[in-house]
Amino acid sequence: MKKIIIFTTIFILFKSSSLLSQISINNENSFILNNIYQEDIFVHQNTSFLLSGEFLYYKIYCLNTHTNTSSNLSKIAYVELIGVDKKPIFKHKIRLENGKGQGDFLIPTKIQSGNYKLIAYTQWMKNSTQTNYFQSDLSIFNPFQENQPSILEKTEPLDFQTNINKQEKLQNKKNSSNLSFLNEYIDLSVNKHNFKNREQVVLKIKSLKKNLSKGNYSISVRKIDSFNTPNKYTAIEYLSTKSTTSTIKKIITLPELRGELISGKVINNNDVNLDVSNIKIALSIQGKQSIFKISTTNNLGNFYFSIPEKYESTNAIIQVIGKKRNNFNIVMDEHSSVNYETLNFYNFKITPKWKDYILKRSIYNQIEDVFSSSKPTTYKTIDSINTIYNTKAIVYNLDDYTRFPSIKETIIEIINEVAIRQKKKSSTFHIKLQDQFFEFDLPALVLVDGILVQNHNNLLDYNANNIKKISVLMDTYSLNSTIFDGVIFIETFNGNFEPDFSDTHIQKIKLFRPLITKNYFKQIYSDDKNTNRIPDYRNQLLWIPNYNLTMEEDSISFFTSDNLGEYEICIEGFTNEGIPISLKNKFKVK
Repeated sequence: MKKIIIFTTIFILFKSSSLLSQISINNENSFILNNIYQEDIFVHQNTSFLLSGEFLYYKIYCLNTHTNTSSNLSKIAYVELIGVDKKPIFKHKIRLENGKGQGDFLIPTKIQSGNYKLIAYTQWMKNSTQTNYFQSDLSIFNPFQENQPSILEKTEPLDFQTNINKQEKLQNKKNSSNLSFLNEYIDLSVNKHNFKNREQVVLKIKSLKKNLSKGNYSISVRKIDSFNTPNKYTAIEYLSTKSTTSTIKKIITLPELRGELISGKVINNNDVNLDVSNIKIALSIQGKQSIFKISTTNNLGNFYFSIPEKYESTNAIIQVIGKKRNNFNIVMDEHSSVNYETLNFYNFKITPKWKDYILKRSIYNQIEDVFSSSKPTTYKTIDSINTIYNTKAIVYNLDDYTRFPSIKETIIEIINEVAIRQKKKSSTFHIKLQDQFFEFDLPALVLVDGILVQNHNNLLDYNANNIKKISVLMDTYSLNSTIFDGVIFIETFNGNFEPDFSDTHIQKIKLFRPLITKNYFKQIYSDDKNTNRIPDYRNQLLWIPNYNLTMEEDSISFFTSDNLGEYEICIEGFTNEGIPISLKNKFKVK
């Protein structure tokens, strides 16, 4: 009865998976076109002007275009910095949780001074009939390079020039003023307006409309530049200028509904006319977050892996499963960006009179870099992934037993639940399943550090001194309609087992991994004299990318630095009802 239930469940899942595959392939499918809403993205960036050696911080808001509330459709967003040559400086993949994500980028010392575009989009947004992605201007100056006509003005004209039509700027300002009442949802204040260096600032955030003001926001406190810089969109300005007439005519790219999509195609590498449909593909990502998945190709040989799990590794192993695996090869899909041909760039210029300001700011950046180890930004930890074969399995820690030279001897002498069967010159591992009513003679799933090993002969003589533990799951295990008679999971001490890459069916691939979320450093001054002696020339005093307003009144404290001047507090975001919020306040450090 237990076996019948298992196979019935697998059959239902298989049929559901096949239906989803058909929907994905059919570009004119009315269900998807009519029932999945469109998305938009707003990015709150900490500044629109940077020197090399400074950080660009950004927060992503992925929105339902109809309601401006957080979109739960896409789980991945893409952020790129594009130069005037239309080539990317960086490409980031950002994991979205409830439509929100964050990232940063250190401006390198080898970058060319000039004008750039910050671009953000989801895969689903690529299907729009119009240019449907977030874009904002970012200008960069590299003080370590000479002869930079793209951003330097030798004479003294206007300090800031732009090729954007003045009427358009006036219209944007008008639209913004028409929506200024939206800021009545939140009040922003500081305990005073003039501070000394290294003094505590208390920022108070008050809900003016109780529950209607609650939402998710990002907060930036940064020194105001001494000259005009490119326009940095507020949430209100950006949404007021977005077109609402774009539609989806056909599905070019699939939405990343459950997590990031890793895709490719299976091709026949022989003259034999073999069908490329219904081929099983295995993906293994090693590390503390060991991930193993199986996908099935469609009638064109395409396959997709959805990865909702978080992981740290930058590489993966992918292989064809089956006895005829060496007749096939795998070609992975590369990430494709949106079309940048219509991008127009600001013509930002710096005049010689700002030389001393730039020099001073660059020196401050270099001092901060020297002492960066005392002001660390940390990564949020990623928990290990618990799978059925390490929660319900029988575990053998080999240090608890007499060590034998090879895996073959270890299994024979220690692992009672596993048998080695030999047929001609081929050896296979088999598990003595619990409650085995009748023999299926299915293979066992054998994983070494998360990597599928199909040829068990290759493991027989493997050095058992490298193995930390062996786990055995004595039950039928199914994964994407593939059924195994149990699981043998072998974990090495180093966790970096590598298979034989001599065959065409298996290869190592480089992953375009989502950024790992960071906890940004927050300076605190106390009676600790050691801390007080460290130079402090921060121009970014605070960056909180994920702030949830859940109370009627809240306060946030931070400390000023030795970098004197005028600072701006900027809060951007959206209420839970989709109302855009943009608030600013200023104070001075003297």
